Amino acid sequence: MAVVTTNSDLIHDFTDPDSVPPDPQRARGRIVVAIGTVANLSTDSSASMYHLADIPAEAILLPDTFFDVENWGFAQVVIGTRTDTDALVDQTKATETVVTPIAVGDANHGLALWEVLGLAEKPKDGVCQIWAHAEAAATGAGSMPFGIHYLMP
Repeated sequence: MAVVTTNSDLIHDFTDPDSVPPDPQRARGRIVVAIGTVANLSTDSSASMYHLADIPAEAILLPDTFFDVENWGFAQVVIGTRTDTDALVDQTKATETVVTPIAVGDANHGLALWEVLGLAEKPKDGVCQIWAHAEAAATGAGSMPFGIHYLMP
C-alpha cells in the first residue's frame, strides 16, 4: 500500500518553486463580528426591505454567523442583497428560530462573501450590502438580532 505525505493549502513548501503561498486571510485572518438588530412594524408590507449591514466583499463568513428570527415579524426569512433577495437565506421561520446560513464544511467554506452571495464579480467599492426582505405582509411587529462573523486579513 502506498503511503502519501502531502500538505493542506495552508502550508507553503519553500523547496517547491510551484508551491503557492497560503492566502493570508485564510491562514492568519482576524475575526471581525458585526452585531445588530433590525425591527419591523406590524404594518410593514410585502416588498419591505431592511438594510442589515455593509460587509467587506472579501470577508470569509464563519459558521458563527446567525440571524435570531424567533421574534421576526414575518413567516418567511429572506436575506440576501438588495437585488438578489434570497442570496443568503430563504426559509420559513418555523424551520428554526436561529438561522445559521454558513454550516461547518459546507460548499461556502472558505469563500469570499461576494462568491457566497453568487455575484459574478467582486463589487467595485469592495462592499456587499446585506438586506432582509419581506415576501408577504408582516404577521406582527418584531425584531431580528443578528451577528455576522467573518475573517479579514
